[in-house]
Amino acid sequence: MKIENSIIIEASLVKELDKAWLLDCEGDKVWFPKSKCNFDNTKKELEAPKWLLQEKFPTENF
Repeated sequence: MKIENSIIIEASLVKELDKAWLLDCEGDKVWFPKSKCNFDNTKKELEAPKWLLQEKFPTENF
């Protein structure tokens, strides 16, 4: 899936459901919808839209 204005961050899988992943992003466990993101468990990389990362991590500067 092509994601507009995306950012890739390091993440590892904690739990997977049908429509979402629970990912550990540098110690923060956060749910991400599969419909909005790409996750590569082999590379431990999450590709998500910038707006979603800003919503999930409001104190970070993306």
